[in-house]
Amino acid sequence: MTRNYVLFFMLVLTIPVFLGINVWQSNKCGIIKNEIRKLEKVQEQYIKENKATANEIAGLLTVDRLEAEARKMGFQKMVPEDVILIIMGGKEHDR
Repeated sequence: MTRNYVLFFMLVLTIPVFLGINVWQSNKCGIIKNEIRKLEKVQEQYIKENKATANEIAGLLTVDRLEAEARKMGFQKMVPEDVILIIMGGKEHDR
């Protein structure tokens, strides 16, 4: 008979412990979900910034813009008359 009382007493004590653990776990899950939402917002911001930077780079690498920057620096387009072809003699060319 006392054995039954001991088992009943143990059961009565474990139920609040398990309920407390369940509440703690639910709270922890809520905290983690909030952190995930915050990190997803940060990730979205980084993706937007990355796209904007990629678009800016694409704009800076256009041929027209590069030619304009080269002209500002004093460079000119090469014309075929300005090209000099130099042929170096080697063993095959000495024969």
